[in-house]
Amino acid sequence: MLMENLKEDDDNRSKIHLGRGDPSAIPCFRTSSAAEDAIYSAVKSAKFNGYAPAVGLYSTRRLIAEYLSHDLPHQLSPDEIFLAPGANQAIEVVMSVLARPGANILLSRPGYPFYEARAACSNLEVRHFDLLTEKGWEVDLESVEALVDDNTIAIIIINPGNPCGNVFTSEHLQEIAETAKKLGILEIADEVYSHLCFGNNPFVSMGVY
Repeated sequence: MLMENLKEDDDNRSKIHLGRGDPSAIPCFRTSSAAEDAIYSAVKSAKFNGYAPAVGLYSTRRLIAEYLSHDLPHQLSPDEIFLAPGANQAIEVVMSVLARPGANILLSRPGYPFYEARAACSNLEVRHFDLLTEKGWEVDLESVEALVDDNTIAIIIINPGNPCGNVFTSEHLQEIAETAKKLGILEIADEVYSHLCFGNNPFVSMGVY
């Protein structure tokens, strides 16, 4: 929102865009010509103008399952893949599915604000756990344990971090997974920026654990 306001500023001052989530603004993240051609051909063919299956085309889910399985110690099946128009829509689906009277969900502070908005729409209580600045924005696992009760349905883990830009180490991800298992709560891994990693920590999917 701030960047949109700055764009409307008419004082002709140069501005540096620090939000790197928009691929259209960065040449190295351009859509490949093969994908562009495939989309054009699909539209031109008039064979795909109807509604697709709600969970996505089987062929697409199969390819995504194969792609994601490359970095996992197990093989995903197409039936484990569900498609959404975008990340925000996926969050809406997840929140709606998990919502029940009296339930609460754990979100990081700082974190991606859309989770809070959707939790409110689903009447989910939000409980915040801290990210530790002195430890590279790691999850404060002690605060997580203090927040959990019988009505806690899930914890959201954003990696790479949004808005902090941190990438969790493999060791810390395992600690998070072990904590969630001990507490008996579902873990939702938001890994939408897995291909935008900078720094010394390589990205590791939570699916490994």
